[in-house]
Amino acid sequence: MALLLKDSDGKPSVSFTMVFTTFCVCLLWLTVSIINIQHIRAFDVTTASGFLSPLLALYFGRRWTKDGKLETTTPAGTSPSQPPTQ
Repeated sequence: MALLLKDSDGKPSVSFTMVFTTFCVCLLWLTVSIINIQHIRAFDVTTASGFLSPLLALYFGRRWTKDGKLETTTPAGTSPSQPPTQ
């Protein structure tokens, strides 16, 4: 889809697009609140955190896991249960 932003792997990502869009909306809300336009509700950190926290958890939860398993990097020739040799 052309509307999705690409994550750092270069693949289109729905979760990254939602995080980026929500961040931009919260930033716009803060900016408009600073300007003090009468028809816009004052910026509230609790509400903005309520929008961003679950989306950030979704993004980083999907980013750091792969196929339901935590992604770990190990040196070549060792298993994740063995410590690397020096």
